[in-house]
Amino acid sequence: MNDTGTESGFATPTKNQDPWKKRQGARGGWLAITFIVAALVVTVAIIQGAYHRSSRDVPELPEPRKVASAPAPAELSISFREVAKAVKPAVVFINVETTGGDSGQSDFFGLSGPKVPRRVEGAGSGFIVTEDGYILTNNHVVGNASKINVTLSDGRKLKAELVGTDPDTDIALIKIDASGLAIAVLGDSDKLEQGDWVLAIGSPFGLQQTLTAGIVSATGRELRESTYNHYIQTDASINPGNSGGPLVSMEGEVVGINTLILTGSQFSQGSIGIGFAIASNTARDVFKQLARGGKVTRGYLGVFVSDLDDARAHAVGLNPNDGVFVAQDPDPDSPAGKAGIRKKDVITAFNGKHVKAARELTQAVADTPVGETARVDFVRDGQPQTVTVKLVERPKNAGARPIPQDQGGDENGPVQQGRLGIQGRTITPELLNEMKLKLKTPSGVFVAAVQPGSAASDAGVAHGDVIHAFDRARITTLEELTQAVKSVPPGNYLLEVERHGQTAFLTVTIE
Repeated sequence: MNDTGTESGFATPTKNQDPWKKRQGARGGWLAITFIVAALVVTVAIIQGAYHRSSRDVPELPEPRKVASAPAPAELSISFREVAKAVKPAVVFINVETTGGDSGQSDFFGLSGPKVPRRVEGAGSGFIVTEDGYILTNNHVVGNASKINVTLSDGRKLKAELVGTDPDTDIALIKIDASGLAIAVLGDSDKLEQGDWVLAIGSPFGLQQTLTAGIVSATGRELRESTYNHYIQTDASINPGNSGGPLVSMEGEVVGINTLILTGSQFSQGSIGIGFAIASNTARDVFKQLARGGKVTRGYLGVFVSDLDDARAHAVGLNPNDGVFVAQDPDPDSPAGKAGIRKKDVITAFNGKHVKAARELTQAVADTPVGETARVDFVRDGQPQTVTVKLVERPKNAGARPIPQDQGGDENGPVQQGRLGIQGRTITPELLNEMKLKLKTPSGVFVAAVQPGSAASDAGVAHGDVIHAFDRARITTLEELTQAVKSVPPGNYLLEVERHGQTAFLTVTIE
C-alpha cells in the first residue's frame, strides 16, 4: 500500500506538506477568479459606454404636443345644422336675362327673317345683408343683366334692380322691394385661419339652397383675376351657380363671397376642391360705396411700379424688399408726375407704411380716399426723399401696362444665338431716319429680332425696343452690349429699354 494515497486513488495531503504552499495555492485560485470577473465587468462597461456614445448621436424626438381634439361627428353635424338654419333664410337664387347680338333666325325655307335681339339666361346666388332688401352678389352674375329676378328661401319671386357694380373686385349690389327680411351678417375675414371649417351655401347648377362643407385651405391668395382681392381658398364644393353665395364660418357669419373655381380641364367645369371667395372685409368696404353712390372710387398715384428683385436692387444699390421700383417716368399730369417722382426711384413707404411689393403699394393707394393728401417716401441715387401728393380718382383700366411680346424676326438675318438672344443694330442717324425712330436718347442698340425661348424673350424684350443700359453699364453700340453681356457671371440683371417713347426696366436672366 502506498502511504501517499488511499485505495480510492484520490491524493491526500501528508503530514509533511508545507502549510504556506497550501495557502498560496488557494490565494492564486481566488486571484484568477477575481481577474476573470473584473475582465467581464470592464468588457460590459466598454460595451455599454460604446452604446451610450452611439445613442447620444441620435437626437431625442419631442413628445407629442397636445392640441384641441376635433369635435365628435355628431357634434359637428349639429353645428352644421345650426349654422345652416341661421344663414339659409338670407340666401337667394338669382336668375338673370341678358340681351345682346341677334338671333339670326331663319324660316322653313332657309330665308333669313328679321333680326331680333338674342336673349341669354344665367343664374347665380346672393345673400341679403339688410332687412329692406339689399343683396350682395358677384358682378359677373348680374353686371350685364337686363332683367334680374330673385327667388327667396320661402319661394317668393321678386324683381331686383342693379344698385351698382365693382368689376375690379367682382362685387355687385342689387335691391328688392321688401322689408323685414332675414339677413346674413358679415363677419371679420381677417380672423380666419387655415384649417377652419366653413360652409358654402348657394345654387350650384340651379339646385337652390345647397349646403357644402370644407375647410379654409389658405387665406390671402393673390390671383391675377383681381388687383384688389386677397382671396380665401376653400375645398368646400363650389360649382357654377354658387357664384355670389356666402362662405360662412362656424359662428354663422359670412366670411366670403364665393366667386371662382379652378377646374381640371376645359372639358370638366365642376369643382375639383379648389375654390375662392372674396373676403368679407373687402365686401364690407365695397358695399358702403355702392350703397352710397352706386360706384367705387379708388385713389390714384400714377406710377408704374414693379417689385425690387435682385437685379433692380443691385442696379440702384439697395436690398430686395427695401421698396418698389418705379419702372418708367410717370405721366407729367399724374399726382406722381406733378410731385417729381421719376423712373428708377424706389418708393419705400406710403403714408408712413413700409411697402415691399408693388401690389402692396397699389392696394395702399387704392384704399386712400380720392382728394386726400398722402406722403410718399422714396430713394433716389441712394438719397432718401419725401414728397406730398394729392390723390385723384383712379381712371378705368389704369392697371399695369402690358409688355408686348416679340412678333418674330425680320429681314436683317438670323437672330444671334448669344447669351442674350437678340439681333441688334447700333443706333445711328441713318438708322433713325430709316426706321423713323423718335427716341428720348438717340443712342443704344435697336432690337431687330428676338430668339424665341432666349433670355431676352423670357425677359419681355420685343422687336423695336432700344436697349440703353445693361446692369449699370450705359450702352451706345452693339459691341458694348455684346461685351457687357459676355463679361458678367450667370445671374439676374437689369435691362433698360425704350419702347414707344417710354422707358421700361426688364429683368433678364443670363446663364
